[in-house]
Amino acid sequence: MGSVNEWRIHLYSTIAILVFLAAAPLFTSQYYTRLLAVGILFGLAATGFNILYGYTGLLSFGHAMFWGLGAYGVAIGLLKLGMGYASSYLFALSLVALTALVTGYLSLRHTKIYFAILTLAFGQLVYAVVLKYRDVTGGDEGLYGIPRPLGSIPSYYYLVLATASVILVLVWLLLRSPLGLVFQTIRDDAFRAETLGYNVSRMRLLSFVISALVTGVAGSLYSPLQGAVTPESLYWTFSAEIVFMAILGGTRVFLGPFVGGIVYVFLRDYAMDVTEYWLFAMGLALAVLIYVLPQGILGAIIEQVLKKTRRSSDGR
Repeated sequence: MGSVNEWRIHLYSTIAILVFLAAAPLFTSQYYTRLLAVGILFGLAATGFNILYGYTGLLSFGHAMFWGLGAYGVAIGLLKLGMGYASSYLFALSLVALTALVTGYLSLRHTKIYFAILTLAFGQLVYAVVLKYRDVTGGDEGLYGIPRPLGSIPSYYYLVLATASVILVLVWLLLRSPLGLVFQTIRDDAFRAETLGYNVSRMRLLSFVISALVTGVAGSLYSPLQGAVTPESLYWTFSAEIVFMAILGGTRVFLGPFVGGIVYVFLRDYAMDVTEYWLFAMGLALAVLIYVLPQGILGAIIEQVLKKTRRSSDGR
C-alpha cells in the first residue's frame, strides 16, 4: 500500500507542478516569465546532474562544462557557422556528448573525491580553451546577439517547458528501466553489481554521458533565451550551484532537483533585490535550508504527505 501511495503522490505532485508552470505566464509579468524559464532550465540541468549523483553515486564538479558547451555550441552554430536552429542544437549536443565521452572515460578511472576533482579540472580546462579562442567564442566577452526562436519570451517559455517536460519523462522512464536499476545497484554496491555480471566502468560512463546530455540540453536552450553566452557559464562555481540546486530540492526524489533549480533562481533574485551582500545571504539561506531539510524541499514535502497518508490508513 505504501509504495502505491508513494507512486500516486509523486504522480500528483508532478501534475501539479507542470500545471502551475503551464499557467504561470498567464498571471505573471514578462520578467517573471523569463525568470521562471531560467529556473526550469536550471532545474533540468540539476536533474541531469542527479542521474550521475543521486542515481549512480558519483559527485561531479564539472557539469558547468556541459551546460556551457551546450550554450556555446548553439551560439557558435547560429552566429559563426550559419546553421539553422535544429542544426545548431544537434551540433551543440554532439559537442557535449563527445566531450562527456572523453572526459568521462579519463575521470572514471577513479571514484569518490578523485573523480570529483578530475571533473573539476576538465571543466576548468574547457573554460580556459573558451577564453583563449576569442575568434570563435568571443573570449572573455562571450557571444551576443543570439537569435531566439519563436521571438517573444512567452512563446519561447512554452518551448522551454515542453522540451523540459519531454526530457523529464524520458529520464523518468530511463531511471525505472532495467538500465536505471543497474545505475542504482552500482550506487548502492558496485562490487555486487560486478558479481552480477555488469561492467561497472561502462555503466558509469554511460550514466555520465546521459547526465551530461541532459544538462547540455538545458544549456543549449539557455543562450537563445538570454540572447548571449559568457565564459562564466563554464566556470566551476556554476558547477557548485548545480550541486546546490539538486541538494536543495532533494536528490532522492525524482523531481527534487528540478524544483530545487526553480527555487534557487527565485531565492537568488530576491536576495539580489534586498541586499548588496546577496552572495552571503544566499549562502546562509541555502545552508539553513539544507540543515533544516536534509532530504530537500520536495523530499520533505512528500515525506510529510506520506506520513499523513499512512496515519489515515492505519486509523481505518
